[in-house]
Amino acid sequence: MKTLKKVIWIQLLSLELLVSGCYSDFNDPAREELATDADFETIVPIRNVKQLFYDVYGKGSGGVGKGIVVEKDWVIKGKVISSDATGNIYRTMYIQDESGAIELKLGISGIYNEYKVGQIVYVKVQNLLLGSYRYMLSLGAASTDSDYSNGYMDVRAYINAHVFKGEMVGMTNADTLVVNSPSELNDDALGRLVRINGLTSYFGEYDRDKYPSFLEVLYQEVGEPLYNNYSYVDAIADWKAYRENPTEIAKPTAPDPGEDVTVPTYAYSNNGNKYYGIACFELAGKYYLVRTSGYSRFALDPLPAHGKKVNITAIYTKYSSRSGSFIKYQLVLNNVNDMIVVD
Repeated sequence: MKTLKKVIWIQLLSLELLVSGCYSDFNDPAREELATDADFETIVPIRNVKQLFYDVYGKGSGGVGKGIVVEKDWVIKGKVISSDATGNIYRTMYIQDESGAIELKLGISGIYNEYKVGQIVYVKVQNLLLGSYRYMLSLGAASTDSDYSNGYMDVRAYINAHVFKGEMVGMTNADTLVVNSPSELNDDALGRLVRINGLTSYFGEYDRDKYPSFLEVLYQEVGEPLYNNYSYVDAIADWKAYRENPTEIAKPTAPDPGEDVTVPTYAYSNNGNKYYGIACFELAGKYYLVRTSGYSRFALDPLPAHGKKVNITAIYTKYSSRSGSFIKYQLVLNNVNDMIVVD
């Protein structure tokens, strides 16, 4: 009898431990296994991967629109510095290390939920396509669009084979390149997170375009769509004319009657029509453009008025015509709060 009681007691104890273990696992599920340096053989600086492209095409206009398949069995390790949480950055992610930065064309939405700002990411670059779009290098898949040298990875299995989440280390002051003069900034910083201090908001003409402006799509009867910078000043004139005579066509589509059209906004969003907005800022004779998506949550927020001094924290990018001419330097905001009016 004593033996039977002992057996029953042991079984009850085992059951209790089992239930306790299950309860513990339910309340504290297994954490996602994160990658570390030890998981990879050859980790190289981001600069080394970008150099593979420059070794073939150089850094001039000859590389615009070109791409190469990376053959090196390398891994890059970078920190996530971009977020698509506000809708201004879409289906893409920027990472940087001490040597530089690069764009990853993931092709998925809600990236900020999965790859958080300040998180380490490892990328197996072998067989990815390293391409240049208007001077900006990115890593992606093969493209089916002749306008782009590479495309989005898109497929989850493809992403998982190349992109691996590491630990969350957070952002530090050292992660932002602080710039007080244009001389402190060059193309080595493309793709990096920068803070440019002392910029002046500029409403006017620069390089034959008027700012602030919208990037308007002009469709041809035959062929590919064309794009045109449509100045806010001209848009206001058209909108006012449209309200006086609604039979006239306003470009972009006229806003609702109660909407204030006299204050320039970051971008344009109305009645399903969404256009990029482009604002201009000047520092010591150098002009920088802030380009904002019409899908961003702050598209209709008012821009800092002409003459206002601002500090801007953003992703530093470069843009040109298809031929590589008419170069502009653009700042891409993660959040409208990264535009700070200081005077």
